[in-house]
Amino acid sequence: MHEAIQNIGQWGSAERHAEAGMKTGPDKNHCRGGDLSRQASAWLVQLEDAPEDDTLRAEFMDWLATSPAHLAAWEETARVSDLIVLAGPSPQIISSLPSGSARRTWFRNTRPARALASLAVAACFVWIAVPYVALQLQSDATTEAGELRQVTLDDGSRVQLAPTTAIAFSNDAAGRRLKLLRGEAWFDVTHDEAHPFKVIAGDNTVTVLGTAFSVRKTDSGTDVAVQRGRVAVTASDGMRSDRVELVAGQSVSTDGTVVTRGTVRPDRVASWRDGIAIVNDLPIGDVINRIRPWYKGYIIARGPGLSDRHVSGIYDLRDPDLALKALARAHKVSVSHVSPWLRIVTVR
Repeated sequence: MHEAIQNIGQWGSAERHAEAGMKTGPDKNHCRGGDLSRQASAWLVQLEDAPEDDTLRAEFMDWLATSPAHLAAWEETARVSDLIVLAGPSPQIISSLPSGSARRTWFRNTRPARALASLAVAACFVWIAVPYVALQLQSDATTEAGELRQVTLDDGSRVQLAPTTAIAFSNDAAGRRLKLLRGEAWFDVTHDEAHPFKVIAGDNTVTVLGTAFSVRKTDSGTDVAVQRGRVAVTASDGMRSDRVELVAGQSVSTDGTVVTRGTVRPDRVASWRDGIAIVNDLPIGDVINRIRPWYKGYIIARGPGLSDRHVSGIYDLRDPDLALKALARAHKVSVSHVSPWLRIVTVR
């Protein structure tokens, strides 16, 4: 894993090509794990250096289609470098690949065995979709990239799911429990003192009697914001538990070790329900993370400014490319359109 990180910085343009042993992409004949990691690292920086190079893009797709191991190396290189957060493999990713005459145009100047390569690419996506399928089997309701869905529970409570979200619900004598398996949801809970409503997100539990609030599960923790009513958030790190009570207009973020309280305008809680992200002094990386679930593909973000540079603004989530363009125009962020399903965002 550390080798993949180091490789990112080792490939200068000329050195990359010479060391890879070909004019553009890495040597496709090497199949060992270390070689694949180096190749994936080289592809990453080359695609960013020359985003409009059709031949390079076609060679990258050939390399990606060679075997599932190549796609795994590409994913791992980006993941361990903190460059990518997947929206979750979904049918939309596969269906977003060009087809018919568009595919023939996009993949011009490539090897004749294009049909076989296309099938191999689809097979690779199916291969990485296994965790996605497992999540579907655990869930009572899910959404895909760019999809909003409202669910009415048996007790009358309403749950609105953000894109790429999964939930599981149970209702018994012990109370009402909803597990947020992935993503973000807004809740309008029916009052029932005898059966408290609990939302479980990782190690954090939100307990309510009757209120409207949002819960967002991230890789690092959980965010809770209250629109009306009152909730109690219990954050546990396995050793101790911290309980925080919130009322309308208050929020809390937990990362497993630190609990940070904040404020939010009640009418801006879960603004994603209206297809917009209203951000105030957030790191650019966090803004990109809010855009990702709406994009039907991959968004790779890299650069020191992801956490260092903070921004404020309103972004149209229903058009992720437009949101990225607005971010780029206002904050000198570089966005490269590598393929119909891949964007590379660089924040200097």
